[in-house]
Amino acid sequence: MSYDVFYNGEISITPPLIEADAAIFVAIVMSERTEATGFFFDAITASEEPDLPAYEGLLELSDDNAKIIPEEGQSCPGVGMWLRLLAQYFFSPRGYSLDGEIWWEGNDADDRGCVFAQGQQVEVIDDHIVNAGPSWAPTPYASNDVKQAISDLVDSADDAGCSDDLTVVSAAKVEALNLISKTL
Repeated sequence: MSYDVFYNGEISITPPLIEADAAIFVAIVMSERTEATGFFFDAITASEEPDLPAYEGLLELSDDNAKIIPEEGQSCPGVGMWLRLLAQYFFSPRGYSLDGEIWWEGNDADDRGCVFAQGQQVEVIDDHIVNAGPSWAPTPYASNDVKQAISDLVDSADDAGCSDDLTVVSAAKVEALNLISKTL
């Protein structure tokens, strides 16, 4: 029994892949080890994380070689890992830039997120489902960034020699918390 994942979105490639690079891309995502793809698989093997995604064929190119499109319909996990490896060992060294998002949703309700690409960076971000609980007993949620900013703010009061009522705190710590709150 396989684990199903559904993908939605696309990643633009600038400039569009030349035909030779498009052929190498297709061979890589199909896990074809050839003389032309050896550099890619050798780089991964020599890296600190020498793992490959377990499934091939998860990514395709648009007809004009300008977009990466995930496999349609029911698919398998691994698009994020493939894109991170491709960005690092294929696109970046060749001077290509990536831009876009591919969202995924797995069998489990908490297995979903997005692969973001910008320039030559790719990040895989899991979505977090926060259930605050019933109205009579809510459970507050704060991200690790917010928790750290609040902790830094409280510590800045201690550093200023103030009492626990936080009458005087570091302006820099208040501004850091303010910046985080603007992104929420």
